[in-house]
Amino acid sequence: MRNLTRKQNLTNQVYVYSVDTSAFYNNGEEAIHEKQLEAYNVKKNIQKEFRKAMKECKFKWKIEFKKIENSPVVKRIDKKKKRKLSVIPFGKYTKAQLKVLYSIKKEEKAATKVVNKLKKQIKGVLNNNKGGKRILREDALKTNNVIGLFESTLTRTLGIKSDEPTTDIIIVRAYYFDVLQDIVLNGFVNEDGEEYCFFSASAGQIRNKKAVMIKKAVWEANEKALTCGLSREDINAQDGMNTTKYLAYLALANSSTTLWKGFNIDRAIVVNDMATVIDAEVDHIDHENQFKITRQEMPIEIEHTDGCGMILSKKSKTAFMTRLPFVKGLLIPTPFDEFAKEAKTTKVTDIYGDEWDIIGDKIEVIFCKSQFKMSKYYSSWKEYQDNFKLYKCEAAKLNEEEKNIRDAKLNYQMIQTLTTMSESELVKLAQPTLNDINEIASNKETMLRLLGADETNERKNSFQEALSMYPELLNDKHAKKAIQNKKASLVKDAKAGKLNVEGKYTFVSPDVYAFCDYLFNGKKNPKGLLANGEVYCNLYGEQTLDLLRSPHLYKEHALCQNVLTDTDGIKKSKWFVSNAVYTSVHDPISKVLQFDVDGDKLLVCSDETVLKVAKRDMEGVVPLYYTMAKAEAKPITNETIYNSMIKAYGANIGEISNKLTKIFNSKDIDLKIAKILTCYNNFIIDFAKTGFKPDIPEHIEAKIAEYHQMKAPHFFKYAKDKESHQIERLNNSVVNRLENIIQAKRLNFCKVAGKFDHKMLMKVKSRKIDEEIIELYTELDQNKKILMGENEEIKSYDKLYIYLYIREELLKLNSDPFYIADVLVNYLYKVKDSEFKTTLWESFGEELVTNLKKNVGKTEICEDCEGRFEVTKQRQVRCPKCAAKRKKVLNKESQQKSRKNKKEVS
Repeated sequence: MRNLTRKQNLTNQVYVYSVDTSAFYNNGEEAIHEKQLEAYNVKKNIQKEFRKAMKECKFKWKIEFKKIENSPVVKRIDKKKKRKLSVIPFGKYTKAQLKVLYSIKKEEKAATKVVNKLKKQIKGVLNNNKGGKRILREDALKTNNVIGLFESTLTRTLGIKSDEPTTDIIIVRAYYFDVLQDIVLNGFVNEDGEEYCFFSASAGQIRNKKAVMIKKAVWEANEKALTCGLSREDINAQDGMNTTKYLAYLALANSSTTLWKGFNIDRAIVVNDMATVIDAEVDHIDHENQFKITRQEMPIEIEHTDGCGMILSKKSKTAFMTRLPFVKGLLIPTPFDEFAKEAKTTKVTDIYGDEWDIIGDKIEVIFCKSQFKMSKYYSSWKEYQDNFKLYKCEAAKLNEEEKNIRDAKLNYQMIQTLTTMSESELVKLAQPTLNDINEIASNKETMLRLLGADETNERKNSFQEALSMYPELLNDKHAKKAIQNKKASLVKDAKAGKLNVEGKYTFVSPDVYAFCDYLFNGKKNPKGLLANGEVYCNLYGEQTLDLLRSPHLYKEHALCQNVLTDTDGIKKSKWFVSNAVYTSVHDPISKVLQFDVDGDKLLVCSDETVLKVAKRDMEGVVPLYYTMAKAEAKPITNETIYNSMIKAYGANIGEISNKLTKIFNSKDIDLKIAKILTCYNNFIIDFAKTGFKPDIPEHIEAKIAEYHQMKAPHFFKYAKDKESHQIERLNNSVVNRLENIIQAKRLNFCKVAGKFDHKMLMKVKSRKIDEEIIELYTELDQNKKILMGENEEIKSYDKLYIYLYIREELLKLNSDPFYIADVLVNYLYKVKDSEFKTTLWESFGEELVTNLKKNVGKTEICEDCEGRFEVTKQRQVRCPKCAAKRKKVLNKESQQKSRKNKKEVS
């Protein structure tokens, strides 16, 4: 079995089944479901036929068909005035075309009736069948329902291996809540009689209406290791807690992580967070008083360490996020032991009132209370430590700070709020992106970077690794096809507002020197090393920076001065060790950008155009401030879990974000409504936890409705794949203007990096064609879309199960993976000369990379002829033949220079 290890934070993948609620239908429900699928397909095909007919007619307006004097007509509705303007006949379109369109539309209406009837029928049946323990249909566990998950504490604790799909955990997506309710309340059984119970659902899974189920026996055997000995009964004995938070904290075990080797729970403590009060000018939004907005200066309490702790810098030079049972957040490398020695007070008190000696107790990690999510339910930190060791709990790492941070891209949210940007400024901002688009087929470095084959990509797949070692591969058809696709993607993304920018995403951290002063010296309002408006980020020099965070809803550009020099003789670089951007404890910046420091990343931007425009646009803009609701504690039961999930499903934050986008891309930008929607958005995010969302007054709702009735901005054609009838006409908003600015040249490939030799990918270069292997590979490759199923949110570094399946099927013919890889390389690169080789690289990429490493050996590309040669001495940059030519040229030049000098002397 291949090793899926990656040289980055995400490591091995395991494979699990992901099914929807139809996997639990009984025979009667399944029969209706099959009819539903058939009806949906009929309707889908009719709609496809209608779109095709519309395209042939070149008709652009959304149409309503009505039978007026036996002829279809289209009505355009004035959205603002709410009145019919005129009845516009189809004009130039032929009677035959109209009849076809009208006929198809009638078919669609009939198909819709069938779909709706079956939907109503199955809802009724499901409602009548509620209450029992459902059975997982055996036919649901098929290849196209397998998805890959990166390893986590959950998968490692359960001992799940990477060579075949596990049935220990199953992910269920809810289409009908009646079925979801049954399996959350009562669990389910498979056809072998094994019982499953509900495990949890992360925030992301809840957004996608998903739940994680686990074998009951497996859960009972591993529960204490995953919860550090804390049971539901223990929590309920102390008045329970907010159910949505409980699900989120339990789901921490399911985060994609690597094992934190060397972690010692006895070398860690938990202390209180650092919070101070800052006087700041804000726009105060009073949701209890008609969402009244008042600009005022007021005291604001800020918890500077919300989600952030410290690790000794001698234990880690890089910042990283961590997961322990019910512990999460960011750890910033800090020499806090040296601070304690300098302060001559090495003792601190933890959140339970127990005293610890940082030096004597050899403390390496200081967690904050905000990171220890269930601290209330343990009697002491020692109880947690003892349980951690007794139940062999795990500490894990994720999102460790990268050594080479690549330049980032702006997104449309960040650009659309820069409303005063001129045409020339936008052209200048877009130029680096245009350069990439136009150089992608001719510049080797650009090609490698955009295909992810340069040093900034720490998640290279096999193909990217091969490209970085052997750039000649760029000249193959498969790489050229990848470049064509990448160019099309770049153009589309650029028109949607994704632009290259001089900026990098990095963790945001509080001033850890101030935290040490707070912790060891007891200073409630420490001065720290950064003043209001200052930051420290060693990725940049002393300059003004624009700090941004996604999602970017309102005018959230925080302009700060990067200050690297000493403060009161204290060297900042000694205390600010990582590549994070450190913020001041005197700055309300966390309220401007709405960030926590539990692992949030900011885009630290140094682009002069962005800085210039942001400075202009942020004149008079102050932070928004409002008081959020508190989450209510309840006993944790299957009923409260189900109810909290249903409540969370109703929180549609994307809808509010889209309304804000409509505001910033309209002629009349109403900042007051934008402020209120930004505030309301945060109430909706917290709704699942708090059960509270404020009522919006009618006069404000009416104004919001005006934007709601608008179609999506024109650039959503590129950003969200909207069709022409779903978007507004092109206007002069900042992002919309990119459509005309991003004009790409025709793709003309230039030969780069020397001649490609496919035998460099082979172990045995004389390997012959094996027809049996070729035949099976071709069959599997052609059927992979059917076997793949619907995989959502696939990332470029994900390994799809289908490729492991194809690999295993081919290995049944010959157990030597290098033999199969050689046969396929010879066939696909030489015999067929195919441009489609993704299946080869995904299934046998590691063998190809192994072969390539051996064959490339100590070779380099000649600077002159671009051929590959073996390096025999240091700093050799030319092959022997070119080196000899170069030597002759240099000797000739030297002789000419010598003769010239002699002539001048004489």
